[in-house]
Amino acid sequence: MSGGTRDSPIWNFRSAGEKLVASCNICQDGIDRNGINSELSRHEKTQTHQQALQRQQARAQRETDFLARATSRDPRVNRPITDRDIIDSGLQNLLVSLATRGGSVPPDPISEPDGNDSLPGPAWNAESTRSTTPSIGINWHLMEANGDTEFVPSADERAVASIANAILQRLELDVNTLSDDDENERSDVESNSPVADEDTPPSSGCRDARIPTPKQSCGDLEPGSEAERLHWYPWDNQIMCTLDVLMHLPRSVFSQRQLDLFLWLLRVNNVPDVPSIKQMQRLDLALQKLCGIETIAYNGALGHKYFVNNLAQIIAQEMANPKVRSHLSFYPEDAGQRLSEARQGDRWLHELPDDQTTPMIRQQDHDYYIYEPCMASSAIDGLQQYIIPVRFFTRNGCMFAKCWKMHPVVTDQISGWRVDKTTPIEVNTNSFFKTFVQFQTDAQRYHVPHPSRIIDVIDLNAADKSVPWTFTNSVLGNPWRAKADGCRVVSFPMWLYCDDTSGNVSKKWNKHNSFLMTPAGLNRHNSQKEYNIHFLCTSNIAPPLEMMDGVVEQLKNAQEHGVWAWDIELEEAVLVIPEVLALLGDNPMQSEFACHIGLRGKFFCRACWARGHTSEPAEPNLAKAADAVNASHGTDDDARSVGGQSDDSATSNASNVSQKKGKQGKRALETMGQMVNHIQEFMTLGRLRNKSETVKHLNSEFLAASTTVDKKTRIKEQRTETGIKDTFQQFFVEKLFDSYKNVRGYEARQAALQAEARNMPSGINAMSPVWRIRGLDPHQDTPVEILHVVLLGFVKYLWRDLIQNQLKNKDDKKNLLITRLNSVDISGLGISPLAGQTLVQYAGSLTGRDFRVIAQVSPFVIFDLVDPECFETWKAMSKLVPLIWQPEILDIDVYTTLLTCEIDHFLTCAARWTNRWFNKPKFHILLHLPVHIRRFGPAILFATEAFESFNAIIRAKSVHSNRHAPSRDIAAAFGQGNRIRHLLSGACIRSDFEPELSRPQSWRKAHWTRAGDGVLGVVNGGTVASYLGLQKPKLGRGIGAVSGQVGNGKLKDTLTRRHIPSWSGQPSH
Repeated sequence: MSGGTRDSPIWNFRSAGEKLVASCNICQDGIDRNGINSELSRHEKTQTHQQALQRQQARAQRETDFLARATSRDPRVNRPITDRDIIDSGLQNLLVSLATRGGSVPPDPISEPDGNDSLPGPAWNAESTRSTTPSIGINWHLMEANGDTEFVPSADERAVASIANAILQRLELDVNTLSDDDENERSDVESNSPVADEDTPPSSGCRDARIPTPKQSCGDLEPGSEAERLHWYPWDNQIMCTLDVLMHLPRSVFSQRQLDLFLWLLRVNNVPDVPSIKQMQRLDLALQKLCGIETIAYNGALGHKYFVNNLAQIIAQEMANPKVRSHLSFYPEDAGQRLSEARQGDRWLHELPDDQTTPMIRQQDHDYYIYEPCMASSAIDGLQQYIIPVRFFTRNGCMFAKCWKMHPVVTDQISGWRVDKTTPIEVNTNSFFKTFVQFQTDAQRYHVPHPSRIIDVIDLNAADKSVPWTFTNSVLGNPWRAKADGCRVVSFPMWLYCDDTSGNVSKKWNKHNSFLMTPAGLNRHNSQKEYNIHFLCTSNIAPPLEMMDGVVEQLKNAQEHGVWAWDIELEEAVLVIPEVLALLGDNPMQSEFACHIGLRGKFFCRACWARGHTSEPAEPNLAKAADAVNASHGTDDDARSVGGQSDDSATSNASNVSQKKGKQGKRALETMGQMVNHIQEFMTLGRLRNKSETVKHLNSEFLAASTTVDKKTRIKEQRTETGIKDTFQQFFVEKLFDSYKNVRGYEARQAALQAEARNMPSGINAMSPVWRIRGLDPHQDTPVEILHVVLLGFVKYLWRDLIQNQLKNKDDKKNLLITRLNSVDISGLGISPLAGQTLVQYAGSLTGRDFRVIAQVSPFVIFDLVDPECFETWKAMSKLVPLIWQPEILDIDVYTTLLTCEIDHFLTCAARWTNRWFNKPKFHILLHLPVHIRRFGPAILFATEAFESFNAIIRAKSVHSNRHAPSRDIAAAFGQGNRIRHLLSGACIRSDFEPELSRPQSWRKAHWTRAGDGVLGVVNGGTVASYLGLQKPKLGRGIGAVSGQVGNGKLKDTLTRRHIPSWSGQPSH
């Protein structure tokens, strides 16, 4: 240590007036210190100075080692300088400059050997086969623009730096050994590190207040410094960040004991700053409060406790996530005959109630709301017209509005407006020029009544043809205008999914019912990604409809008040209204959603009144259902099966085409006429069920159970005769029956019933919560699920029938089939070669993926192994399956006509072969698919393969929980996973140093930030990205594609050489 003497190489002394000051040559921080020896000695003892001194000594040693290796391994270091050497040196320094965004790059030590802090210039790996550049004597660092600035690099600069780094790596250069500018960025330890300016330009729609200065790299950050904390924000350092990410990635599941072992492993390997489990737990709580998903406890109506993740927070995160928001649509689209997205389907475009679509648009900085009078210019004569928009939609990239016309009515007694609903018109919103607020102000100017004076509405569907205006308060306008207070309001449709899965890895069944959600506004390419699937709740004790009660409660609260969110695309606060577009699941789950008795009931279809084996009329009479008693159907559990399986799973069970024998009595043989009628009814759509009819029946059923004793048998008969069974309501009905079970005497039994009925919920609250979801009809809004109906339905039935029935005891034909499967050319399918032995030997344990392949190749391998009628059925099925999986439909009318024709052809072929398939309800359910595709979009949009795959994550969370409270622990684990997903995606989060604001619409851009650059860099590798579901899809080879393995060629043979003939293509010497 120098002690501050004037001849010390550490200090640079100079006079500042009458005072002697010195600056440190080691730290190079530009700070003038008092030249007193005691002051200088105090600085030399600081940690900053000591670390800088160690780095300088290490650099000197690296320089010595490098020169020694370069001289000993390549004598060309001292050869004459060539043009190629100058180009190499200039290129290297240019790339380093770009990689550090024009920062101060130290001089080339070989060029300027007198530099005190110089580093080896062309410091690529000494083992490299690339020749070492000799000293060229050129100082490339003529200008150090922005060398000591605090500006955060722009997106373009970061992109250039990324490219430069990649080229440096390609040239085997190490930018970290070429630059040590971080020293110039650090201030002395005696002063506090400055926090980034709040006016720093934002990135991805939010302020980057937490990102360190651009020339600081991860390896150069001082441990425990503010710069390190900002680089790894919201974590304190790299080890805390990576451990937290490791613990909470969706498919990376650790128990607490495993975490303890992992932390021990890090400590014994001398990894610095390893936190304890308690520190990790405190960190988890803090980060969950900052940007996590809350888990809410519910005491279920059926007596079970369960936990649901906060739906509003999940939606808010989606709006602030750049990887999601850019793919979201909020308005339906009129695409004509083309159909490829959910927003183009009839359900969103036409059927969803007007007040459940996005209620406003912003046109020229003015907000137009539905159900509010406004003014527009006529497209015909250019005159103003008075209209009320009721639905906004897009067409060819332009915004349109479906509108009702308004006609002024002025008499001596009344002055107001009459609204005409009979003939809606479509208006391009570019012609709008007066909002409701402006119209109110300027009504007298146009000599028309005030827009708030709406007299009546002409509605031909109403009994009186003229009805009062009830859509809004005509004076105040749309209530969302006041709630939004100047912010945008958007609708957020969702696919809501429920399924059961086992919580065990073993074969022991541990049923967990789970609810999942994914945004329906996502485009087709993103809707099926695991990244976009969100967990809501699960339980191994609460049934699905009981948990749905909690989900619906959150949904209704969000629909009433809206969800405030930060829109990362618009960079402003928005109010979001969630809606359920459809309910997804397998057939038993969708039947439970629709309060339907299931596939084994007499009325086996949840969507229509199709009927199974019966000699009675097919049309039920709900009004007389209580009096129509069928002796052969004592209870709903005894209802005759029509041959369908009551449960579906992702893996098929042992095959048995014939119906299993049950305890019920034998069914009388059908006559030929009855069989023909049965098949005809099976192959025809029945009268569609509807929400109002079912709710009315459930109300009458509950009323009968709660007012009169001894109704149990009749209610069970009603369920059989109508196919309506509400398992949620059944809980309360059974309690009513049990209330007088052991009571004698009619009056006493009636009194006990009335006493119990007073403690029961009434009306809609006593029924399934699905009926409280506005705008949803579970009979029609549970689209045909093609995984279980097609692949795990009739494809599975036909394949198991082939292997276990038709080829039974025919080993030679089975071996031939195996050989053909192994040999079939699958190059056009983009899949791996088929395992024929597996497909044949384990025909009863195949998955949907296997049946997808079987459906496409089967006609080419079984053509001479089955009867002609059977083969025709296989061919019809193989033609039908690819048609169902069409991702984009160019003409929906032509497509649905063709699909309906192919379905009829397949069913006809099956009927010609054998009528036993018409015991399988899935053959009938398929008839509803064309209508559902028209309403919801291509079938792959509402397929459930991605959700089925997500069950594996739920199972993993269950296995690694303590099993004491699975619903709570699994929900909390997914809430933590949402936090990691949000941070690693570069999404915006509220700054933890900003005060909580009482008015969400006053949110400013400066109040939002994102994770630091170190955090975002974690995702750059393929491992974490794949665990998050962010990996880029692999592009398959299409028709006419060529192999990418091309040998080396000459420059003169390339297209580049043709366009730039001056290039010689030869390296310089």
